[in-house]
Amino acid sequence: MLVLLLGLGCTPTPRGLSPNAPPSTAPRAGEPSPPPADCQCPVCPTVAGSPGGAAGVAGASSLPGTDPGASGADPGDADGGSTPLRDIDDGLELPAAASGSSAGPASTHPLLALSDRDLERRIKRDPASIGPLSLGRASSGALVNGVKMPPGKHWELMGGGAIWGTQETIDYLTRAIEAVNRQFPTGTHKARIGHISAKGGGALSPHKSHQSGRDVDVSYYYELPAKHLWYRRAHADNLDLPRTWAFVRALVTETDVEMIFINSSIQRLIKEYALSVGEDPTWLDSVFQVGSRHRWPLVRHARGHDTHIHVRFYNPVAQELGRRAYPILVAQDRIKPNTYFTRHRARKGDMLGRLANRYGTTVKAIQRANGLRSTRIRAGRTYLIPRKGKVGKPPKIVVPPRRLPPTKPAVGGKGLAAPDGGGGDA
Repeated sequence: MLVLLLGLGCTPTPRGLSPNAPPSTAPRAGEPSPPPADCQCPVCPTVAGSPGGAAGVAGASSLPGTDPGASGADPGDADGGSTPLRDIDDGLELPAAASGSSAGPASTHPLLALSDRDLERRIKRDPASIGPLSLGRASSGALVNGVKMPPGKHWELMGGGAIWGTQETIDYLTRAIEAVNRQFPTGTHKARIGHISAKGGGALSPHKSHQSGRDVDVSYYYELPAKHLWYRRAHADNLDLPRTWAFVRALVTETDVEMIFINSSIQRLIKEYALSVGEDPTWLDSVFQVGSRHRWPLVRHARGHDTHIHVRFYNPVAQELGRRAYPILVAQDRIKPNTYFTRHRARKGDMLGRLANRYGTTVKAIQRANGLRSTRIRAGRTYLIPRKGKVGKPPKIVVPPRRLPPTKPAVGGKGLAAPDGGGGDA
């Protein structure tokens, strides 16, 4: 039997146990403080009683780039951009309006032409024949028939057993990395690929997202010193701006990227470089959140993403097949709920036993979720409370047209087409 565990949250890893946790180093001037050492990405705010908190994030704020639980604006943002740079996290889910009013080219994948009856037959008799399915949301989802990221000449795999994604995610990531090496055929260091998803998706510590095969952590382009972990804090003195911009540009123009999480201080460096090599300023404002007045910039600030780039792709085939297969999987009892997390800010007098009774869980479960070795908790600190979840129906997605730079006029009046023959941002 094919059993899916829909992970509706993440469990922070105790200190020292996370292979992906960034090193504990002091922030450079103008950069926000790093996240706790036991968590690579802070946990997304959760609306009490809402599995996974996805609706709470996507619908609670009308301001792009804001987070209801954010601690304040990024101190490095002094460029006058109208989009607030709050400390969001990689579990942010965009509302449907962010996709735009018109869809991009419809996929002609043959599996999408299957009738519901044929799809049901395949799931019952040969689930592997329908290919990868991305179910639910990035922060409350699952992965079926996942594809393992293969070894490659131009990248290294650093994510241990959590390097499973959809075929679309693997293809998009490979395409962007190869684009860098085509542009810079010599002297380019290998990209280091961290976590994608677990084999079956679901909660992947220490992340909030990475649950449905569409999220990838990738190192910046720079030369790592010997005996160093695969990530390091990027800054003006060590960042390879030409190659990093080539990677980001390829993601935007050659893949169906949904969001890219990059610390605002790094965004600023990349955007300034792109401007220096003649990229269109208006187009760049639709790409980067820093200094932008665009409502839905693709590259977002998220605390902790100065050591790596986090990319989330749309998967037109895997998501649509997952949406259609969902009721079939439910009817066949192949989807099982797991756990989601509520955030509780401790008050004076709070005790773990009382919190366990209040939220219908156990003291040990709260301790495991927060890496606590004792029953002591501190007033003012926020704790994750594990709760039993419900299976969430995957949303219908609209994949927007790719944001391509405007065509550039050439000598003789003939324009140079943007990559993939596209035009500007809608």
